[in-house]
Amino acid sequence: MNRLRVLLLLAVAFLAPALASCSGMPTITVPKEVLVPVPVPCVDPAKRPLRPALTPIDDLMAMDRATRTLFAWSSLERLTGYTAELEAVVEGCSRIPIPANSAGGAGMQKK
Repeated sequence: MNRLRVLLLLAVAFLAPALASCSGMPTITVPKEVLVPVPVPCVDPAKRPLRPALTPIDDLMAMDRATRTLFAWSSLERLTGYTAELEAVVEGCSRIPIPANSAGGAGMQKK
Protein backbone atom coordinates (compact mmCIF):
# COMPACT_ATOMS: atom_id res chain seq x y z
CA MET A 1 0.00 0.00 0.00
CA ASN A 2 2.87 2.30 0.69
CA ARG A 3 4.27 1.63 -2.77
CA LEU A 4 0.94 2.45 -4.33
CA ARG A 5 0.87 5.83 -2.58
CA VAL A 6 4.41 6.60 -3.71
CA LEU A 7 3.52 5.68 -7.30
CA LEU A 8 0.40 7.87 -7.15
CA LEU A 9 2.42 10.77 -5.74
CA LEU A 10 5.02 10.37 -8.48
CA ALA A 11 2.31 10.21 -11.14
CA VAL A 12 0.71 13.37 -9.75
CA ALA A 13 4.12 15.06 -9.52
CA PHE A 14 4.83 14.37 -13.22
CA LEU A 15 1.32 14.92 -14.58
CA ALA A 16 0.50 18.12 -12.66
CA PRO A 17 3.05 20.36 -14.49
CA ALA A 18 2.06 18.87 -17.84
CA LEU A 19 -1.61 19.54 -17.22
CA ALA A 20 -0.90 22.99 -15.79
CA SER A 21 0.86 24.03 -18.99
CA CYS A 22 -2.30 23.30 -20.97
CA SER A 23 -4.32 25.74 -18.91
CA GLY A 24 -2.10 28.67 -19.91
CA MET A 25 -3.57 29.11 -23.41
CA PRO A 26 -2.84 32.55 -24.88
CA THR A 27 -5.78 34.82 -25.47
CA ILE A 28 -6.49 35.70 -29.10
CA THR A 29 -7.20 39.35 -29.81
CA VAL A 30 -9.43 40.18 -32.74
CA PRO A 31 -8.44 43.34 -34.62
CA LYS A 32 -10.96 46.16 -34.39
CA GLU A 33 -10.04 47.69 -37.76
CA VAL A 34 -8.32 46.40 -40.88
CA LEU A 35 -6.64 48.62 -43.46
CA VAL A 36 -7.64 47.62 -46.99
CA PRO A 37 -5.74 48.96 -50.03
CA VAL A 38 -8.02 50.99 -52.30
CA PRO A 39 -6.84 52.11 -55.74
CA VAL A 40 -6.73 55.87 -56.04
CA PRO A 41 -6.40 57.60 -59.42
CA CYS A 42 -3.50 60.03 -59.58
CA VAL A 43 -5.04 62.06 -62.40
CA ASP A 44 -8.19 64.10 -62.09
CA PRO A 45 -10.43 63.01 -65.00
CA ALA A 46 -11.18 66.68 -65.73
CA LYS A 47 -7.45 67.37 -66.24
CA ARG A 48 -6.82 64.49 -68.66
CA PRO A 49 -5.92 65.69 -72.14
CA LEU A 50 -8.66 65.18 -74.70
CA ARG A 51 -7.89 62.77 -77.52
CA PRO A 52 -7.68 64.68 -80.80
CA ALA A 53 -10.16 64.00 -83.59
CA LEU A 54 -8.40 61.98 -86.28
CA THR A 55 -9.46 61.33 -89.84
CA PRO A 56 -10.62 57.71 -90.27
CA ILE A 57 -8.63 55.54 -92.68
CA ASP A 58 -11.65 54.98 -94.91
CA ASP A 59 -12.02 58.74 -95.34
CA LEU A 60 -8.28 59.09 -96.04
CA MET A 61 -8.40 56.38 -98.71
CA ALA A 62 -11.32 58.15 -100.42
CA MET A 63 -9.22 61.33 -100.83
CA ASP A 64 -6.75 62.06 -103.59
CA ARG A 65 -3.06 61.54 -102.77
CA ALA A 66 -2.20 65.19 -102.02
CA THR A 67 -5.19 65.77 -99.72
CA ARG A 68 -4.60 62.41 -98.01
CA THR A 69 -0.98 63.40 -97.32
CA LEU A 70 -2.04 66.73 -95.79
CA PHE A 71 -4.67 65.09 -93.57
CA ALA A 72 -2.26 62.31 -92.51
CA TRP A 73 0.40 64.88 -91.54
CA SER A 74 -2.22 66.90 -89.68
CA SER A 75 -3.27 63.81 -87.73
CA LEU A 76 0.36 63.01 -86.97
CA GLU A 77 0.95 66.52 -85.61
CA ARG A 78 -2.14 66.30 -83.39
CA LEU A 79 -1.08 62.87 -82.11
CA THR A 80 2.42 64.15 -81.35
CA GLY A 81 1.01 66.96 -79.19
CA TYR A 82 -1.44 64.58 -77.50
CA THR A 83 1.36 62.10 -76.76
CA ALA A 84 3.47 64.86 -75.20
CA GLU A 85 0.58 65.87 -72.93
CA LEU A 86 -0.06 62.25 -71.90
CA GLU A 87 3.62 61.70 -71.13
CA ALA A 88 3.62 64.82 -68.94
CA VAL A 89 0.59 63.52 -67.00
CA VAL A 90 2.16 60.08 -66.55
CA GLU A 91 5.44 61.63 -65.44
CA GLY A 92 3.55 63.68 -62.87
CA CYS A 93 1.89 60.52 -61.52
CA SER A 94 5.20 58.70 -61.27
CA ARG A 95 6.64 61.45 -59.05
CA ILE A 96 3.92 61.15 -56.41
CA PRO A 97 5.55 59.74 -53.26
CA ILE A 98 4.16 56.38 -52.20
CA PRO A 99 3.43 56.06 -48.46
CA ALA A 100 5.57 53.41 -46.78
CA ASN A 101 2.58 51.49 -45.38
CA SER A 102 0.61 51.22 -48.64
CA ALA A 103 1.04 48.82 -51.53
CA GLY A 104 1.59 50.02 -55.06
CA GLY A 105 0.37 53.56 -54.63
CA ALA A 106 -3.04 52.48 -53.43
CA GLY A 107 -4.70 54.48 -50.69
CA MET A 108 -5.54 52.77 -47.41
CA GLN A 109 -9.06 52.73 -46.09
CA LYS A 110 -10.50 51.33 -42.86
CA LYS A 111 -12.93 48.51 -43.22
